Amino acid sequence: MNLPISGLVLTQNSEASIARCLDSLKKLDEVVIVDGGSTDKTKEICHTYPNVSFYYNPWPGFIAQREFSRRKARNSWCLMMDSDECIAPEALDECEKAINFANPYPMYEIVRTEFFNEVPIESGHGKSDYQERLFVRDRVQYYGGNHHLHKIDGLSVEENRHLIGKFPKKFRILHDPDYGMYEWIQKLPRFSLLMAEEKYQKRKIGLLELATTFPLNFLKIYIKSWKQGREGLIISLQTALVRTLIKLRIYELQNYNVKQDSLINKKLG
Repeated sequence: MNLPISGLVLTQNSEASIARCLDSLKKLDEVVIVDGGSTDKTKEICHTYPNVSFYYNPWPGFIAQREFSRRKARNSWCLMMDSDECIAPEALDECEKAINFANPYPMYEIVRTEFFNEVPIESGHGKSDYQERLFVRDRVQYYGGNHHLHKIDGLSVEENRHLIGKFPKKFRILHDPDYGMYEWIQKLPRFSLLMAEEKYQKRKIGLLELATTFPLNFLKIYIKSWKQGREGLIISLQTALVRTLIKLRIYELQNYNVKQDSLINKKLG
């Protein structure tokens, strides 16, 4: 018998990773795929899995898309996944135990293992850490910006921390182990533009801040990440760079007569 859990997965041109994700979710009663407009073979791959319900929804933003997937779920319990992740079999077994407790939490956090070129990142910035993943559909909602947050029973998770359970660290969701510079550079333009679009009206960016963003962020992050070795150095450089690009775009929007394109996803896919 399949687990009465709905997996929730957003896709957009995910043909390289979606099979790995869906293979790990075969025991679920349902996997809700919400696609923002793939032009590759994502849809065809998804339709080969009998437990997949596939929906096309033109990209409305992260929160609206996550909420769309939640509302489409048939089961009371949902497991949120990214298309470039898989869940370890023992973690899926732990999901089954959690939902069958006599008095389960309405939400559970699960550790996601982060990788850089097959090296697990277990310390410093961007390390493997707990994320809110398994939850009761009708008690949890998404809110926030590009980095989504959750509400439980209408209150933020910080106000309802006592309602969140944690899986033991050994039970994990696994990010793409091959993730490296190539994949990061592919995502960089869209992510930078989306973050700038979200933040540019919130505060003014000056030239001094622009000039110091890269060195100050690099030092701040590397102090936390140096124990991770060369991967820690690379992650520190990456993060400082993307934060600098976001602020450069914000500065441009605030100080030059340029058009803000709120349909970034249509340009970059």
